This record gives sequence, structure tokens and C-alpha cells, in this order.
Amino acid sequence: MRPGTSCVIEHDPRAPVIIGVGQVARHPVSNDEIRKAADSVTLMAEAVELALADCGPGDWRARIDTIAVVGGLWRYRDPAALVASECGIEPSRTVHSSFGGQMPIHLLGALSDRVRSGEIDVAVVTCGENNLSRRAQRKLKIDLARRTEPDTSRVENFGPPLDMGDATAIERGAEMPRNSYAVFDSALRHRRGETLQESRDRSAALWAGYAAVAVDNPYAADRKGMTASQIRGARADNRFVSWPYTKAMCANNNVDHAGAIVITSDETADRLGVNADQRVYPQHCVVADDTTSLIGRYEVSTAPGLAAAGTVLQSMIGNLNEVEHIDLYSCFPSMVALTAEVLGIDTDRVLTVTGGLAFAGAPLNFAAGESLIGMVHRLRHDPGAWGFVQGNGGHASKHALATYSTSRPYEPHQTRTVEHNSPVRQAADPDTSGEATLDGVTVEYDRHGPQRAIGLVRFADGTRTWATSTDKDLMRTCTEVECVGQRIEVTSGIFSL
Repeated sequence: MRPGTSCVIEHDPRAPVIIGVGQVARHPVSNDEIRKAADSVTLMAEAVELALADCGPGDWRARIDTIAVVGGLWRYRDPAALVASECGIEPSRTVHSSFGGQMPIHLLGALSDRVRSGEIDVAVVTCGENNLSRRAQRKLKIDLARRTEPDTSRVENFGPPLDMGDATAIERGAEMPRNSYAVFDSALRHRRGETLQESRDRSAALWAGYAAVAVDNPYAADRKGMTASQIRGARADNRFVSWPYTKAMCANNNVDHAGAIVITSDETADRLGVNADQRVYPQHCVVADDTTSLIGRYEVSTAPGLAAAGTVLQSMIGNLNEVEHIDLYSCFPSMVALTAEVLGIDTDRVLTVTGGLAFAGAPLNFAAGESLIGMVHRLRHDPGAWGFVQGNGGHASKHALATYSTSRPYEPHQTRTVEHNSPVRQAADPDTSGEATLDGVTVEYDRHGPQRAIGLVRFADGTRTWATSTDKDLMRTCTEVECVGQRIEVTSGIFSL
């Protein structure tokens, strides 16, 4: 039995429905292509045009009252207004979200609620970045003028700012996701009783599954289909980044990508003649938070907010592992491993519809958006099936879980925010010294080799802070034997074994 088919309500004409999606991927190589590469606004505008064409016949452009842009690596205050101008659209509302990989799912869920209430008729969600060409332009010393924005006072901001770390975290490298998720991985490894090599094998096997899917994704940045041994092995073109993660295990936002999603109500879709086989309905959306820093996470290798959100979602639809198509957020292997564990999803099944952040690539905060676009295509080819898409932001601290289907919803759409009362730990004074326990560790690399070890340390009173070490023997030891759980000495932010 597919989720929800046991209870059906009278059809809601205001049920939100996705009717169009569009995606753009550019791969500029030559100097001429780099010079002429589209900027982020143009990429988003192109994606919006594709999404509108995907809606089918109908005067969709004139009916759009809302354009929402997921926050990205630009300095525009109201990028939606720039996209609207480029597309010749005059929305009454523009929205700009804050940062976070959960935002595409959360934002679409919130807009779905507003469609159902009648506040919004037709909305477009988009995001795009030109990081690949912009970096290449800088190397060629090409200085492109930034667009001038009109009045930005009317933009609606969605979501609080994303907290990635305080001054101590920044100084000691813990604000960087590649480091925090590697520390998270070490804590997960220790809790599971894995050896260092077993945990690396686990990560490589997970990532090989994502790489295999990216081969068939025409928008993917890397379609080579790397094997587990290729992903795992460190070499010149796949160096260690944050041990145990090689470059192939890390999120890739060095892309020129954009995507767009058009959402409206069923009655508007009916009025403008959208075919039934074109429609994909948001079914459920559940959001939750965890501590912004791993310092506050009572048990490092957990995410109680994710668990709480999963419990609520599964109380409504049943076993998530029975959902036909899923896409687990894949910034780093530890996030996929934890999500599968918490939500009870079999890691032997296909876990993505795009290839994930390492291989499909995506704008900084829009990987879940690209996954949703891929899910729409997948569900259109499998009518009646359900799809699950996960968004994750910060240091496994912002969660959005959502389901979709071509079947009409069996209950009114409502984005649910889940609260939980999980215990937390307090931050220690950054200069605290004394004996401590190493709760997690990574070794940060650059192109020349290991540079410093970054440890999450817990003192006898239960407080935590970040500490580092540049001792070569210590760094080597952290990559050869299990150090998590060991007693260590900390002296004003420097730790020793």
C-alpha cells in the first residue's frame, strides 16, 4: 500500500501543485566561453523560462504573483526582482530566503501553505549561481560589473540568518562544513564501533551509489561514475580535504547551475488546462532544528531534531523505507549515514535521484531544490508513486523533510514545525585548560598535506570547546588509530594526546 491511500478526503481545489520545473547547467571551458558566461541572475531567468514552458499552454507569466529566490553566493538584497525584470514578469511579491540547505524544501512548503490559503495564486521558486565561471573569470582577471538593484525595500525575507559558528569556531576551523561533518563522522564511527578503515569503506560505498546515479543525470557536474575505490583513494586529483574525506566525498558548489519550480493551486491548474500527468502534489513538509554547533549536541553523533521530524512524518505516512523514490541530502557521507540510521532507510537501495552534492553539484543552498526538480521528473514517469526529499542546513542543524506524489493529497497541506526538548551541553570558555575527552576529531589538509588537527573536546564539567594541534605526530596518529574517546590535555585551545 502506498502512503496515505487508506484515507481520502474530498478534493481540495486549493491543493498546492507543482506544474512546471526547469533546470540549467553550463560548463564553460574556453576563455571565450568564460568571458561570455551568464551571471547568476541570467541563469535563474533561463531556468524560470524553462519551468514556464514546462507548465504547458496558458498565460502563466501574467498570473505569477510571487517570485522567491533561495539565498546564494551573491550580494543582491532582492535577486527575485532582478529575475522578474529579466523575464518580463511583474509579481506583487518577491521573497529572498536566508542560507541553509534545507531552504528549498522549507520555502516551497511555506509557499504551498500560502497557495492553499488563497494568499498566493502562482509562485516561482528559483536559485542559481555562476561560481564555476566566476572563479575562472577571476583567474583571467576579468572584472564584470555587478547589476544595479532597484528599490529593495519591498522584498520579503524568509528565515533567520544561518549561524555557522562564533569567533572561536572560525579561528579553529570548525565553522567549515568539511571539518564539522568530518568530526561528526568520527563520532559516528566511534559510537558504531567501526575501525577507521571500515568507516572509510562505508563512506566510499555510499558515495559510489550517488556517483552511479549522476552518470545518467544530464545536469550533473561529474558524470564519470567513480567507483568506491576511486572515491576512497587519496591521490593528486583526489587529495584528502578533511580526514577521512577526500575531495570526491565533499559537496561541490563550483558549478554554473540554476533551477526553478512553479507552484499553483489545483483550481488554477484546471482553469489553465494543465494536464493531469504534469502535476506533482506536495504532500507533507516537516521542519525541525538542532543545536547550531556540535558543541551543544549532547551526543555528538546524533541529530534529535532530525529524529523528531522523522517520527512526525512517519506517523502520517508510515515507513519511509517503503516510499518508492527518495533523495537523502548528501553534503558529506556522515549526513547520509546518520539520516539512513535515524529514518530507518536501507542504504543498499538507491538513495538519490540526481547524484547528490558531490557529483551532481548544486548552488550552495539549492541541492535539495535540484533534487526536488529531479523528483518531479521521476514521479511524472511513475504515476501514483511517492517521493521523499530531504534538506539539511548548517552543521546538521536545520532539517526539512517532504513528500510528493502525482496522487492528490489525502489531507490539507500544512508545514509542520517540530519542537523537541533534547538535552544540550554548554560551551566552555575557549581558553579553558585541563584534562578533557576527545569527542570528535579530523585532520584538515591543504594541497601540501596535513595542516592541523581539529578536535571537539569535553571537559569534566560537561562543557565543550574546539581545540587544534599542528603537531605532526598527533596528526598522523589521528589518521591511523582511534583517538575519539581518549583522554587528552588541553591548553588554551591546543590539545595533545
